[in-house]
Amino acid sequence: MNESEQRYPLHQHENDEWDRDEEGEGHSRHRHHIAPLPDQSEDEEEREERRRLHQREEPSEPELPRGRLLPTLIVGVVAGLLCAAENIAFVLWNASLFSNAERLASQNAYQLAVSITTLCGLVIFISLVICAVAGFIVGKLAVQRSLGFLAGLVAGVLYYLGAIFLPRYIPGFPSNAPASGNVTFGGVVGGIVVTIIFMLLLGLLEGLAALFGAWLATRRHPYYVGYS
Repeated sequence: MNESEQRYPLHQHENDEWDRDEEGEGHSRHRHHIAPLPDQSEDEEEREERRRLHQREEPSEPELPRGRLLPTLIVGVVAGLLCAAENIAFVLWNASLFSNAERLASQNAYQLAVSITTLCGLVIFISLVICAVAGFIVGKLAVQRSLGFLAGLVAGVLYYLGAIFLPRYIPGFPSNAPASGNVTFGGVVGGIVVTIIFMLLLGLLEGLAALFGAWLATRRHPYYVGYS
């Protein structure tokens, strides 16, 4: 009896410890189960902050200026008038060369050809420089390079009409050659076709010069070199 009584409290003590262990584990499980959830508002704020940072790091697509056509046409018209005025000024300045062309041709045809060719080349070169500057201005204003070409095309057409086509109908203009032969319908049609062809060729040449100017103005613009 004494031995059994002495063992019983020991078993009871072990059972009590076992119960306390289970109770502790259950309590720990309960504490783990009811642990507070993380603060969702802080997570949302962090996500929002990351999103704003990501948006700032993303490149923004550059936009072309609005109302680009009207400034382009204005620049083209001004450039065409300057080219025509420059051509007329050179012709009037060298009026004696054109007025005495027949007499000079009979004396020294080669020298006359060199003089007229040099003068025409200088006039065309100055007109190309004017159109290149016009294209550069259009590139700065409108950014779009094709509009620079359009400005040069307009300038070339006005240049031809104002400096080459219209002066033919001005009596006594130095560069006018004396008319010869009878005017026929075929001759008129052929003259119109030749006029249109040369006008378009000159417009194309001046347009390429203006396109080069527009390229110079926009070669480092984000619209062409990539977003920054």
